[in-house]
Amino acid sequence: MVTGNRPLDHRIVKEGFKVMKDILQQDLKEVLSECKLPLVLLTSVPLNNNFVSNLEQKLSEIADRKIEIRVFEDSKQEGSVLFLTEDLKINLDIRHSFADSLEEKLRMLREGIDVAKVQDVTSQIRQIIESTEPTFKVDDIGREGVVLEVGDGIARVSGLGKVGYNEVVQFENGGYGLAFNLERNSVGCILLTPEEEIPEGSRVVSTGKLMQVPVGDGMIGRIVNAVAVPIDGKGRIESNKFRLIERKAPGVMLRKSVCEPVQTGIKAIDALVPIGRGQRELIIGDRKIGKTALAVDTIINQKNSDLICIYCAIGQKAAAVAKVVHVLQKEGALKHTIIVAALSNEQTAFRFLAPYTACAIGEEFMEQGRHALVIYDDLSKHAMSYREMSALLKRPIGREAYPGDIFYIHSRLLERAAKLRDDLGGGSLTALPIIETLGGDVTSYISTNVISITDGQIYLQSELFNTGFRPAINVGLSVSRVGGAAQLKAMKRVAGRMRVDLSQYHEMAAFVKFGAELDEATKAQLARGERGRELLKQVQYAPMPVEEQIAIIYAVVNGFLDDIPVKMMSEFEKGFITHIRQNVPEIFSKILELKDINQEIEGLLKKAITDFKGIFMAGEKPLQAK
Repeated sequence: MVTGNRPLDHRIVKEGFKVMKDILQQDLKEVLSECKLPLVLLTSVPLNNNFVSNLEQKLSEIADRKIEIRVFEDSKQEGSVLFLTEDLKINLDIRHSFADSLEEKLRMLREGIDVAKVQDVTSQIRQIIESTEPTFKVDDIGREGVVLEVGDGIARVSGLGKVGYNEVVQFENGGYGLAFNLERNSVGCILLTPEEEIPEGSRVVSTGKLMQVPVGDGMIGRIVNAVAVPIDGKGRIESNKFRLIERKAPGVMLRKSVCEPVQTGIKAIDALVPIGRGQRELIIGDRKIGKTALAVDTIINQKNSDLICIYCAIGQKAAAVAKVVHVLQKEGALKHTIIVAALSNEQTAFRFLAPYTACAIGEEFMEQGRHALVIYDDLSKHAMSYREMSALLKRPIGREAYPGDIFYIHSRLLERAAKLRDDLGGGSLTALPIIETLGGDVTSYISTNVISITDGQIYLQSELFNTGFRPAINVGLSVSRVGGAAQLKAMKRVAGRMRVDLSQYHEMAAFVKFGAELDEATKAQLARGERGRELLKQVQYAPMPVEEQIAIIYAVVNGFLDDIPVKMMSEFEKGFITHIRQNVPEIFSKILELKDINQEIEGLLKKAITDFKGIFMAGEKPLQAK
């Protein structure tokens, strides 16, 4: 479409359209009538402004509406011009039929013909142009498109009329994206490839496939990104099985009531806010008060269990993820853990896809009849990534500037946690989502959304954290809708009384502040509640086995420790557990075997408490005197 090195003159189009307007006007008008966005013109040669303006004018006359054209150079076009509408392409070739003759005349000019003959050549070229009829053909291109705009992790694509929602699309350079916004005349794609690698005007094709990730035992102990590509430097993951990152949650008839506990090793949770396998329990609180620490403790506590853990880091810094990895390696917990990391400096699409990838990995174990725990840290950043993409795609906003379907992105994720029926293998997938609040406000939009989806919440309070009560769990606001169904019978026996003692303690403590006179029974109740509250304190990254928790809680709720100074409770606890391990280890083995406390175990516990208490108090007196 060039004469020498000059852009094609608009006269070619002007003359050529005389024929096309008469013969093909009706077909062209039908194709153009519904197109709202600019047409895309791909050409292998530079076109001057007159050419484009004349083409717009002629097409506008045919369509009876204003037509706008955007031009992109594409060497693959081989001289033809291509217009893209929603799902059609219009091949417009006005060069092919006269190209050979024209190039021959130009060759003669370049070889040096005199001026008289140049006039004759020009006349012949004009005759060739005037006698040329442009070819016009409309083809179905439902799976082809062209990039119109790229920026901020988003690409707007013309064409792709038959693409589906969340379908994978492939760009000309080999990069990938997901069709995320299906509009009438364009498709908004979220990019899984750096946007610098995708120029405007490049080709796009839909693959007809949804996003899949590798799953299976080969993932255990590995660190992967949001599309399950390993980033730990240990080579590729050996896996011959793939799973869609999004799929329908198990129906009610496929599920079984939650009946097995997830032992976190944290006394305040296992005793008062129990978590069951297949449950969705929210961890909520302000930043930097121990939400991630609870999750990491839970992972560490599974070293000797059959629970496979998946930790999903969403929008965190690389240093924060590295710290978690270091702790898990140090504690020997990385051997049963998979880490899915979407870092804060990665594409927005990665932060959005990461939790779905983690869930798909966990679902594979559940459907094998095994047990998995997935931790989403945190869904606040996940919601923000979705809001960011929605704003760039010009989706309408709703409450607090979040898109109207924000609830759906979390519900379709968390509903996939389940405990399957025994005839389906009895596997389970437990979800521990984390939500970050601002100023302790649990009534914000995203917080209330996730609270309504989950089966309970563990609420961490800044005031407790700042006063040294750690983990800073507010047992009054924290709740588990599964309750005792997810506890061992032994724990249920002792923890029920502990919750009552703590409730009475907090109620009575309010009266003490006003200087109210107390009787002996009230003082005893306050003493017991105060020691029970002190017992719930626990150091970070040191989860406690359930049998040890049961033993020390039994001692507190039955009043054996009412005369132990509050400041000595932590020391007494450590010494008491060591005493049982060394002298009466059968207590722990019998609790684990029976999962209950019978008269024999109770007798052994009482004797062990009495014996150690005598030893402990004897050692305490010199300290007091000193």
